Amino acid sequence: MTFAYWIVAGLLAVFFVYAGGIKVVQSPEKLRPMMAWVDSVPLGLVRTIGVLEVLAAVGLILPPLTGIAPWLALASVIGLGLIQIGGIVLHGGRG
Repeated sequence: MTFAYWIVAGLLAVFFVYAGGIKVVQSPEKLRPMMAWVDSVPLGLVRTIGVLEVLAAVGLILPPLTGIAPWLALASVIGLGLIQIGGIVLHGGRG
């Protein structure tokens, strides 16, 4: 079970660090071809989503790895789930 956790957590962490990092550092003009939804929400929200994705990715790896506050991994999973639900609502509303 531990091996499976590290595989899944590692893959999710890589994905969300990349996706969140792009949202944090790139301009709206560069994001628009990849993410058309950035025009329908404020730039501050896009940046906030990116920061939350990066923090959640770090939360998937560091707490279990260090043994300090391992409950943060569960909080990260819940946070990523909420971000995904928000994405479903946003994209569903856009058609």
